[in-house]
Amino acid sequence: MSSFEKRAWLALWSQCPPYLVYFVIQGVWPNWLTTFLERIACLAVVASVHAIAYVTGLLVMKWQERGEPLLLDERDRAIDGHATRIAYFVMLTGMIVVGVVMPFSDTGWKITNTALFAIVLAETVRYALIATGYRRRPRLAH
Repeated sequence: MSSFEKRAWLALWSQCPPYLVYFVIQGVWPNWLTTFLERIACLAVVASVHAIAYVTGLLVMKWQERGEPLLLDERDRAIDGHATRIAYFVMLTGMIVVGVVMPFSDTGWKITNTALFAIVLAETVRYALIATGYRRRPRLAH
């Protein structure tokens, strides 16, 4: 497995479970966290779990790859470019909804959580496309 593919899987497995828990809490029990500090604390816990899981996994990878240079080839760049372009449009769509549509009908934490969801979704799409890009047949053009 390519080092960049491993990093994409690590990003998916460290990001998706904590944020899934966060969005389930926000969707199923919206009144459970009522104060600003409770909401920020919940978000901080989720972000910390994500960060700790990713950094720990990255350190383990670095230890396993010690002495090996991390080199990008044209296939790596093509896979990353393709995934980044698609994720950009996912985030652009989400930010249009958050910044152009929602301010006319929603306020506060609903806008904040929708923006966070758009960012997490875009990153998930990007890393999923990178991980699956290594499993597909190589393409010559996008």
